[in-house]
Amino acid sequence: MSESAIQKIIANKLRKAGYLVSTNIAPPGWPDIRAFGGMRTILIEVKRKGKKPSELQEVMMDKFYKMGYEVYLMDDTKEIDNVINMSINDVLKLRK
Repeated sequence: MSESAIQKIIANKLRKAGYLVSTNIAPPGWPDIRAFGGMRTILIEVKRKGKKPSELQEVMMDKFYKMGYEVYLMDDTKEIDNVINMSINDVLKLRK
């Protein structure tokens, strides 16, 4: 599956779950998907199977994570369901 197809499916699942989603072109290195909902901000870098983020993408993902945002690297459409179903407490437990 292409990166754009994966991105489209993930973004649509987030929208259906009530998130405000942006997949517009962002500054270099920023995650492909930015989703805002409730008390959560989810940032997702999408790659095709077997592909890795660039060095700049890795740096930016780390910066966003250290700022307290949820940051994910996804190469399929399955993991997003688990992320959507996580509570704030689940997210906080992962950060410890």
